[in-house]
Amino acid sequence: MKKSVLLLIFTAGMIFIGSGCSSKSCKEGILQPDVIYEKALVNTKEAQIVRSLETKASVSATLLNEVFPDKYPYEKGVYLFVGAITERKIKSDGFPDFMHLKLNSKEPLSIEPVHRDNELYTLMPSVTRWGRYYVAVFPPSKAKTFKLTFGIDPYSPVVLTFSRPTPRR
Repeated sequence: MKKSVLLLIFTAGMIFIGSGCSSKSCKEGILQPDVIYEKALVNTKEAQIVRSLETKASVSATLLNEVFPDKYPYEKGVYLFVGAITERKIKSDGFPDFMHLKLNSKEPLSIEPVHRDNELYTLMPSVTRWGRYYVAVFPPSKAKTFKLTFGIDPYSPVVLTFSRPTPRR
């Protein structure tokens, strides 16, 4: 009796699992690589601010123009998803005054915080619960290379370099 009940449960379970995703499109959806995450990973740069052989901050930036070209076109500005993990206390209401950003020596037009319920928070690489994240918008630029200077007082800044891909022929 026990064997037949176990066999019946096992068979029903196998049928249930096997019938859940039998179409070709369903299998492709499961096995398809995460294209957005891959693009974001390629366009993300990271650095550490080190003083006396001790990491004082970890910073990252993702060039959103390359990840979402329709949403963030270069004609409207250069958009960066920037984040920092630091020993200094960061309030969640805005960009702290002890952090500094410049792109090719230009100040940002705006810096908006990205909260955990924002879609970017879930899509970007290098996001942790300890970091604070922002979208920084810089003036439009036709430069081929972008140098983001990211500073946290009182430490020396780091420079993250991004390159615009060259069009393929």
